[in-house]
Amino acid sequence: MATNFQPRGDVKVIMGSGAKALGTAHAADDTWNELQVVDYNIEHASAPVEVAPSRSGIYGQVESQGHHRPDTQIYEVTLTMRGTPTAVLKSCLALFGDGASACELTSASNTGSMKDGVSNASQVTLLFANAGSDSSESPANDDVVMAGCLATQMVIREDVGTNGGEMVVETTFISAYQPVETVLTPSSTPTLDEAAPKNIFNLNSSTLDSEPLVLNNFEITISRPLARVHHQNTTDYKPFGYVQTGPYEVTGSITAKRDDSIHDLIAHIKGDSAGIALSIAESSGLTISLPDVMIDNSKPEVSDFLLQTIPFRAFGADEAGNIISITIA
Repeated sequence: MATNFQPRGDVKVIMGSGAKALGTAHAADDTWNELQVVDYNIEHASAPVEVAPSRSGIYGQVESQGHHRPDTQIYEVTLTMRGTPTAVLKSCLALFGDGASACELTSASNTGSMKDGVSNASQVTLLFANAGSDSSESPANDDVVMAGCLATQMVIREDVGTNGGEMVVETTFISAYQPVETVLTPSSTPTLDEAAPKNIFNLNSSTLDSEPLVLNNFEITISRPLARVHHQNTTDYKPFGYVQTGPYEVTGSITAKRDDSIHDLIAHIKGDSAGIALSIAESSGLTISLPDVMIDNSKPEVSDFLLQTIPFRAFGADEAGNIISITIA
C-alpha cells in the first residue's frame, strides 16, 4: 500500500531562464529563481481521449472507438505571485521577450524563434520541487519539470482592499512538451526572491490624459494566443514548435474616486476614438505607462462613496509605438 503523501506547502516553484534550445530543460548550472508563488497548479503527462463514431444499430461505445490524442496536448500552468520586480520581469520575458526594465511591448515584439531545438532566450523551465508523485523510487522522482514554457497571459493588479494593497502578478504559461517527474537540483542555490512587492499605497502619480486620479484599484492584462505545431514522433509527441496565432492584446480597468477629474474626461468617456495616455507610478521603482488607450464603456460604481470604473484597451500609436512599458526595480 502506498504510504507517501504530498503536503501542498512542501512544493517550491523555481524558474530556470536564459537562452536554451526550445524544448530543452534548463540545466542544474543555469540561472534559477525561487519565486514568491502563493498559488499554483501542476500538470502531469497526459492525453485526452477522442471517440470515433458509433456504427448504426448499437447503443454503447466499444473500446476500439477510443483513441488517445497526445499530439494535441498543451499543458497550462498559472502562477499567482506577489508582485516583486522578479515576478514582473520574468513574466514579461516569457510573454513578449523583454525581461529588462523598462519592459516594452510593441507590435514588433516577439519571443524569438519558436521552433523546436532552436535557441530561445524567452522560454523558461518551471521546476516544481517536491511535487513528484513517487518519492519512494531510488533515486526519488521528487520533482516535476516543465520545459519549453512560454507565457500566454500576465495580469497585474493592485487594490486598496486586498492583500494590504500589494501587487499581485498572475501569469499563465503553456508548454507542448510533456512534464517529467525526475530530480533536478540546481547546482547553486536558486536566487531567492526576497524583494518587497509593489503596493498601491505607494503610488504618487496616477493620470489619464494628464488628469490626476485617486485610484481604488487597477488591473492590466497582457495576452497572446499560442498554438503547438503538430508532433515529431509517437514516443513523447514533442511538437515542431509553437506559432502565435493572433496579436498581443492589452486591456484593463482602473477604478477611481468620482470627482471633477472624471468630469474633465467626459469627451473620452463618451467616445471620441482618440488615444490618451495612462500612467501609474510610484515616486521610484515603478512606472506603468500606456501611451495610447481608449476608454471602453466606463460606468459609475456606487460604494460608500461614488467611484468610476474605467475599462480600457491599449494600442500602439503606430506599429513601432509602445503599447505598454513597465519600469520596475
